[in-house]
Amino acid sequence: MHLLDMNVMLGPTQDDAEPSFQSADALLEEMDRLDIAEALVYSSHARYGHPREGNWRLFEQLEGHRDRLHPCWLLLPPGTAELPAPAQMVRQMRENGVRAARLLPGQHLFQVSRRILGPLLEALDAEAMPLILDLERHHWSDMSPWDAIFDLCEAYPRLPVILLREGGDAPRVMYHLWDEFPNLYLETSYMQSANCLEEVCERFGSGRVLFGGGMPMYDAGGAIATVRGSRLTGQQRAGIAGNNARRLLGLKAGPKTMHPDWPVATGGMRVWDIHGHLGPWYKVPYPVYDAADTVRRMDEVGVERFVVSDIQAIENDPDSGNTRAIAAAAEYPGRLYVYAGYSPSKYAKNIGAFERFLDQPGVVGIKFHCQLHNTPPESPKYRPAFEVANERRLPILTHGVLPLDLLRSLLTELPGLIYIAAHFAASPPEAHEPYLAIARAFSNFYYDTTGSTVLRGGFARLVEQMPAEQILYGSDFPIMDFPYQLGRVLYADISDEVKRKILWENPARVYHRAGGAEKGGGV
Repeated sequence: MHLLDMNVMLGPTQDDAEPSFQSADALLEEMDRLDIAEALVYSSHARYGHPREGNWRLFEQLEGHRDRLHPCWLLLPPGTAELPAPAQMVRQMRENGVRAARLLPGQHLFQVSRRILGPLLEALDAEAMPLILDLERHHWSDMSPWDAIFDLCEAYPRLPVILLREGGDAPRVMYHLWDEFPNLYLETSYMQSANCLEEVCERFGSGRVLFGGGMPMYDAGGAIATVRGSRLTGQQRAGIAGNNARRLLGLKAGPKTMHPDWPVATGGMRVWDIHGHLGPWYKVPYPVYDAADTVRRMDEVGVERFVVSDIQAIENDPDSGNTRAIAAAAEYPGRLYVYAGYSPSKYAKNIGAFERFLDQPGVVGIKFHCQLHNTPPESPKYRPAFEVANERRLPILTHGVLPLDLLRSLLTELPGLIYIAAHFAASPPEAHEPYLAIARAFSNFYYDTTGSTVLRGGFARLVEQMPAEQILYGSDFPIMDFPYQLGRVLYADISDEVKRKILWENPARVYHRAGGAEKGGGV
């Protein structure tokens, strides 16, 4: 793919919770596994120690590998004179082949402000040296300092400003103004809403999107799959994969066009997605949300079957949402299946009003979201849902996981319960490790892979700790796109046999009401 990764750190982290790259050889080994040709790299010593020492130490770390690994320096506001004067600093960068600057305002405790950074920005602007702004977003709902970003781009028009890990709020804020700032770029490591690349390229062109994976803290598979699984032209794909970055960094261009190389559908992996939605949502904009467009997107990326709940069904209007989802399943039998959304305030005292949805064709499970219901999972209002799921042997999917003692009690008391913890396979080790003993003891306890953020090596480690038969692929589409979520499984360091279990075989066994060859499969 001739990928150039704009967002890689080399060196030890503070706790090595995820495997860091202790050497350039270790980084290159992982890049080769993921088919990443080149990377723009900064030193962890500049991040966690000090840029004054870490920037120069980077050259020692990269020695002998400068053909594939290109240096990036971390900079600081000039007021404290911890680093050379801005003009001297930029001159040193040019003389030593440093390709870009990076700012970490959160880690290094300063604000993104033209008043604070002015002399540094002027020096970078004079040389058109790319500036990577790392706001360390950890969740799609984080808000960036957009006014300051736009102010910076307007004041320094020759300065390429690259935002890392933007997602969630970016379209609602950026799209109205992006045309006014041709020097503002997005890196892809957190771009994941449905059809996001296609929408950006259609509205703004493909020239201001740069591939990045976020290693070693984050898994790069989602970002890789977003490019490979996109419906872009070969030229657009080649630009995003690396040529846009090479142009900014002054590197030799790669091939002008790229084939998708997508390992799903015909001749590849089969996919049964067990977690998604229909309908628009107030928190996140996405251009695909009705049944017709959802199935069209499934066809584009090779998803055969998809189990959805309607946004209204888990928010404020479960009757309307369940009715709409059931109608969608009827319109696309064999492709769309339904979780009936359970509302504790509406159905706890009238479970019959809820069970009428469970009797409809295409309904294969139950879904609820305790946070959106403002009801703690320990509430007795959820008990009728668990009992119905147990009696009917229907999978029940909850946002996150139930408290440890409650989950153990329910699985013991209700042996027919098929319980799936949404987003849990993607959670950090400290979250899911206390539950591993339950997973080993109860074969009807499942982890769902959906997650906006996955730590590097997370799935490979999880497969070593619990039965792979209890991990189910989900995307949360359209809040997150199919390819982005598929990439975490497709490019994980696990066997193809395990990938096939997660993507198809396990869901086919669990969703025994979904007809076809899987009918009657049981747990």
